[in-house]
Amino acid sequence: MKKDSSANPISGKTYALILTIVILIIGSFFYFTAVNNINATGMKFKGSTDAKLQEKMQSEDNPIDNNPTTNINTIPENKEESMTNNNSEIKTQISNSLFDHIQQENKIYAKKNSEGYIKLFYYYTGEVPMDIQLSEGNINDYQIHTIGGQNYYPLILGYEEAEVMRQEGLFTNIGDPIKNFFGKNVVVIGVMKKTDGVLDTIHIIPLNNGELN
Repeated sequence: MKKDSSANPISGKTYALILTIVILIIGSFFYFTAVNNINATGMKFKGSTDAKLQEKMQSEDNPIDNNPTTNINTIPENKEESMTNNNSEIKTQISNSLFDHIQQENKIYAKKNSEGYIKLFYYYTGEVPMDIQLSEGNINDYQIHTIGGQNYYPLILGYEEAEVMRQEGLFTNIGDPIKNFFGKNVVVIGVMKKTDGVLDTIHIIPLNNGELN
């Protein structure tokens, strides 16, 4: 019995057309899937690159010292050391300036006290202004004082000499009088700033060599 091809609802041409459409649909699906994957991968790579670039720029703008040996206290220590050096230089300048002035006038002399120690004096009348830096007292008090009806000559002490005389109990505070100091009555009116030099041992007084014993 011969089969009638017209009874088949799907002819060969129709079947071929449907198969072609299915292939195109499947191909399009895989094509767009691949494109999306490429775009997604590209965006991810770009984001990573931007992150690395941003990190690099940040590191260049704000460099961080990762050296474990770096100590934050180094800066204050260097600063403190610098300030100490500056103070020493200022002391030296003050000392040299005043000492040069004293040497030029040739008014420095030495006296030996009752215990045999040599003491340095500078004869200064106060008439000519001189840069005398005081840590205690007032240079305006450098004048003869009358205490109990007696005249007391002003005395300025070097830093170290003031410490020695305080330890010996000769005076305690600025304004204390001292009787019979190398034969004269004196009143301590000031203590010089420390110079780390010979001026720290000096006595400035308005009496010359012949007026003191």
